[in-house]
Amino acid sequence: MSTLDIKITIKLIGPFVNQLGFSEKTMSFPDGVTVETVLSSLPLDPKRPKIVTRNGQAVASGERLSHGDRLAISPLYSGG
Repeated sequence: MSTLDIKITIKLIGPFVNQLGFSEKTMSFPDGVTVETVLSSLPLDPKRPKIVTRNGQAVASGERLSHGDRLAISPLYSGG
């Protein structure tokens, strides 16, 4: 395996789709990649609150990802 064999599918929600120009994309990362590494590789404002799930479950920013994981990234909404 090469160093970029971890493939992660990124699913963007809401205004992030227009901001980044895609709604879903599979990207390659080195083995040992974390949620934070993936987030920092995207041109998102790091100060903007967001919700990130891995395969439909809540995930912490320091957690390591595995080949085939699916991250959904959504801005944090409030109000009602």
